[in-house]
Amino acid sequence: MAGPEPVTRFAGGDRDWRVSLALLVVVLVLLAGLHVMLQGLGWWFALALLAVALLGVAAFVRYLSRRRFLAPIVSVLVLLVLMTAFFVPGTAFLGLVPTTGSWPAFGRIIDAAALSINQQSLPAVADTPLMFLLCLGVGAIVIVADALAVSLRAPAFAGIPLLVLLAVPSVVSIDSTDPVVFVLAVLTYLFLLRVGDERRQTRLSLALAVVVVVGTLVVPLALPPVSQAIDEGSSGFSTGVNPVLSLGQDLRRSTEHTVLDYSTASGSGQYLRLVSVEDFSGTTWGPSRFVLNTGNTPTRIGDSPGLSGAVTTKGDTTYLQVRNLTSPWLPIPYPTTSVAGLVGNWYWDSSTLTVKSTDDTAQGESYRASSLVISPTPAQLQSAGTTVPGGFERYLALPNSMPKIIASTANQVAGGASSNYEKALLLQDYFRNGDFQYSEVAPVDNGYDGTGMRAIAAFLQAKMGYCIHFASAMAVMARTLGIPSRVAVGFLPGTELPDKVDGRTTFQVGSHDLHAWPELYFEGIGWTRFEPTVSRGVVPSYADQNSADVPTPVNTPDALPSGAATPLPSSSRAPALSDPTNPFGTNSSTGSALVGWLWVLLIVFVVVLLLLIPAFVRLQQRRTRLRDLGRGLATPLAAWREVLQSAEDLGRAVPETATPREVRQLLGDGVLAEDVALSRMIDAVEHESYSSEGRAYPEAEADTRAILERLRSGVGRPERVRAALSPPSIWSGLLRPFTRTD
Repeated sequence: MAGPEPVTRFAGGDRDWRVSLALLVVVLVLLAGLHVMLQGLGWWFALALLAVALLGVAAFVRYLSRRRFLAPIVSVLVLLVLMTAFFVPGTAFLGLVPTTGSWPAFGRIIDAAALSINQQSLPAVADTPLMFLLCLGVGAIVIVADALAVSLRAPAFAGIPLLVLLAVPSVVSIDSTDPVVFVLAVLTYLFLLRVGDERRQTRLSLALAVVVVVGTLVVPLALPPVSQAIDEGSSGFSTGVNPVLSLGQDLRRSTEHTVLDYSTASGSGQYLRLVSVEDFSGTTWGPSRFVLNTGNTPTRIGDSPGLSGAVTTKGDTTYLQVRNLTSPWLPIPYPTTSVAGLVGNWYWDSSTLTVKSTDDTAQGESYRASSLVISPTPAQLQSAGTTVPGGFERYLALPNSMPKIIASTANQVAGGASSNYEKALLLQDYFRNGDFQYSEVAPVDNGYDGTGMRAIAAFLQAKMGYCIHFASAMAVMARTLGIPSRVAVGFLPGTELPDKVDGRTTFQVGSHDLHAWPELYFEGIGWTRFEPTVSRGVVPSYADQNSADVPTPVNTPDALPSGAATPLPSSSRAPALSDPTNPFGTNSSTGSALVGWLWVLLIVFVVVLLLLIPAFVRLQQRRTRLRDLGRGLATPLAAWREVLQSAEDLGRAVPETATPREVRQLLGDGVLAEDVALSRMIDAVEHESYSSEGRAYPEAEADTRAILERLRSGVGRPERVRAALSPPSIWSGLLRPFTRTD
C-alpha cells in the first residue's frame, strides 16, 4: 500500500527557502539586463552580492524567528549598514552605524549621481555616485520583492517591484532591451510562480505575468526617448563623465547646439582643452585620474611641464561664456596660467593642468583665462632629438597585447627618421595627407567605434574614422617610436562671428566642434599639439610642412631594424612605479595581470558562494528539524522526511511511492535492517498517518540522529563530502513542482 503523500512533501519552511532561491535567480537575470546601460561587469558582481546578502539575511531571520515581519525590517537595517560602510564610512560610528553626519553625505552622493546621469551617455560608467543609486534601488527592490514573495507568501505580486528592473532599459530606449535577457526574465519569473506553488492564485499569477510582459514592452513606446528629453531640455550639451567614450555619439547628434562663446585679447581662435588621456592599457580609455589638491585653486595654475625660457611665448587672455555644457571639466586653452571669475569649487591637476569642479558643472560659468601661446621653432623641436627625460615612462607605456599592425605601421612610416620631431611630422602627414578619410559613421558600421588598441588596429586597416581614431592612433604609434604622448579632448576654435564684443573678435563653439588631438612631448618645449585628423582642425605652424622653416623629414630605410615589426623601446614597457595617479600600476603587464587575477578571484568567490547556498540551506533545514523534534514541536513525519532526504543526499534515494516498511527493506542492507530506532520511527509515522489520535514520540530527536549516523557510516568519505557540499535533495526539491504529475 502506498504511503500518504505528506510523507515526502516539504514543509512550509522549506517552501520559503525554495522561493528565496528562485527569487535570487530572477534578480540575477534582471540585473544582467542592465548591461546595455552600463560598462564593464564589476557593477553586476557588486549588485549580485548585495542581492545574495539581503535575501540571505532575510532567510536567516525567518529561520530564527517565526515573526515574518522581522525579515524585511532587518533587511532594511542591513542595507542601511552596507550603504554606510561602503559609501560614507568616514561619517559612521565604527564605519558601520550611520550618524547625523551620514545623512548629508548621502544627500551629496545623490546630487553627484544626478549630475553623473545628466552628463553620461550610454553605456555609462558605473562610477561611485551611480553605484550608490544602483545599490539603493536594487536593495529596495529586493527587500520589497522578498517581503511579497516569502513573508506575505504572494510571489505573483513580487513581479510588481521586479518589473522596475526589467523595464529600465526599455524606458531608456526600446531598442536597448536585450531580448535574450528579457525572455530569461519572463521564464525565471514563471519559475518563481511555480516554485511558490500558489495554486489558488493561478489566474492571478498568469494575469500579473501578462501585465509584466505587456507593460514592459508597451509602456516605453508611449514615453519620449531619454535622449530626446535631454536634447530638448535645458540641461544642455554633455561631454559625459567620460567625454572620450561619448565623443562619437556627441559628434553624430543630428542637431548642433551652441556650447560656448569666447573672445581673445589677441583676436585669434584657441583650441579649448577639457581633459587628457594618458593610460592606453585598458580596452577602453578615459580621462586621466584627477588628483585633487584643495590648495590648487585656479587663481594660480602651475607652470607648463618641460617649457624652457628659450622658447618664444606670449600671453593671451580668453573671455569665455559657457552656455550649454554640463561637464565637470572647464574648457580652457593650454597652458592656462590662471582663471578668474569662476563660481563654486574648482581645482587644477598638477600633471595635466586640467581644471575640474568637485560639485558643479561648467554650464553658465563666465570667466577669464590667462594663458600662454607657445611658439617653438622647427629648429628647437629638431634639437630636442630623441631625448626623453626621467619620470616620463608612463607616457611611453603600452600593453604587451597590442596588435602588431600598430607598431609595424609606425615603423614603416617613421621608424627611420633621425629625430622625434621628424617622426611626428611623418606620422601626421601619413594620416592627414594619405589615404585616410574622415567618417563618423564608418566606425559604427564596422564595429570599431570608440577607443582601445583593437579599435586603432581596425582603423588602420579601414582608414576611416573620426578625430579620436586619428588622435589615439598617432599617439600610440608615437609611443612605439619612443616619443612620449597623450591625447587631449576638447573643442576646436569654433566659428568667428561678425560682431565684436568690447572690440574683441568673438568665436562660437558648437557641439560639432568637439575634438581630440595628440600631444607629444619634446624636451625644452613640453607638450606640443599636432593635428592628424584629415579635413579637421588647424595644423600648427611648426608642424605645417608647407612652411619654409619646417623640414621635409626622410624615413631612411637603412635606419630601420630588420624584421617586420619594430621592437618597442625599453622604456615603453616600464611602469611608472612612483606615479601617484596610478597606484595599482595598471600600465604595466604586472599590474594588468594583478587586476586580472583579482577579477578571477572575485568571479570564483561569487560562483562558490552561489554553489554553497544549497549546502547552507540543507544544513539549516536539518538543524531546524532536529531542534523542533527535541522541543516536541515537530511530528514523526518531519523526522521521516529528514531520513529520506539524508538517504537521497548520500546516494541512497528511494521512490516517492514507497511505504515506510518498503523503505526499510530498500535501506536494510546490513546498515538499518534490524535498527531499533528505525523500527520505532516507522511505527510512529504509521500511527500518525493512519490514526486519528496522536501519540507521544519522545525519542524522535535521538532516533533521527542515530539513523542519520548509521546512514553516513554506510557510505564512503567521498559520498559524505558530496552530500554535505551539494545535497541532491535540494536540487530535486527545486525540480519537484515541474516533475510532479498530480
